[in-house]
Amino acid sequence: MKLFKIGLIGESNVNYELKNSMLPMICLHDVRLQVEDYTAQFDFIVVTHSVIYVIETKKLYGDIEVNDSGEFIRKINNKYGKVVKREGMYSPVTQSERHCRILKKMLTDQGFIKKTPVKPIVVLANPKSIIDKKRAPKAVQDLIIKSDQLVNYLSEDMKLHRKDRYMLDNFIMNIIDYIMANNKTVDVDIEKYKLDAPKHKPAAKSKVEPAPKPKTKTEPKPEVKPITMPKKETSKEALYKELKEYRLMQAKLEEMKPYLIFYNSTLDEIIVKMPTSIDDLLKVKGFGKVKGEKYGPAIVEIVGRYRGKGN
Repeated sequence: MKLFKIGLIGESNVNYELKNSMLPMICLHDVRLQVEDYTAQFDFIVVTHSVIYVIETKKLYGDIEVNDSGEFIRKINNKYGKVVKREGMYSPVTQSERHCRILKKMLTDQGFIKKTPVKPIVVLANPKSIIDKKRAPKAVQDLIIKSDQLVNYLSEDMKLHRKDRYMLDNFIMNIIDYIMANNKTVDVDIEKYKLDAPKHKPAAKSKVEPAPKPKTKTEPKPEVKPITMPKKETSKEALYKELKEYRLMQAKLEEMKPYLIFYNSTLDEIIVKMPTSIDDLLKVKGFGKVKGEKYGPAIVEIVGRYRGKGN
């Protein structure tokens, strides 16, 4: 719930900036679209007269570094400012670019756009985070901005594209109406997210026990049973359990059934093949390019923690 609230705060900050921008555009918030077998949850879709923006918001904790390969690295500092932890993270740029491809295909197939650009933007909404992107590729640098820079970025970028094309208001409204008509809302069952309350057994009623009969002979000593230690969980069983927990978490985040993330048969094959990279994961039945990009980094990381531990 804490992470969920942090995400909402980030989107709220971006929503405030867009709402008060005074720019000629229409903004859609929290849109879920499906094209063929691809589903995407959009934080914001912004439609202007000359360009369409797909905005992915991230309220990341810690400082963020983007290296020359475009990889995102999170740095956690202690209270003295010393880096105590560095960890890789899934690129929000990759996620935003994938959403752009889905939206562009959807609008192109329906004849709404031909050459109108659909551009990704990643907005980092945590004002305390320091973003070091000076070594990042230029294409990645241009897509990452802080929330307080969003309005200026949109204003300047819209001027550049206005020279090439201009969509009329009624055409923009047709695009908006189509997107809203195809928004796939999901009913959230709050009961799935509640923890089970501990069950208390009712107190047993007291009974008056009869007085014990006098012993007439020596009673046999009670049999002492050997203590059976619980069976130790193997590494493969632990890996299976962690992969299932990851699948369930992703399913809840994306509001879909767990088997749509990957099947049990796919899970079994992952444990047999123990992929060391996303390319290895793509050889597992049930993993294509889209799922590989989306879930591959986390799965490879989980598998890596169990590699070399035997059975």
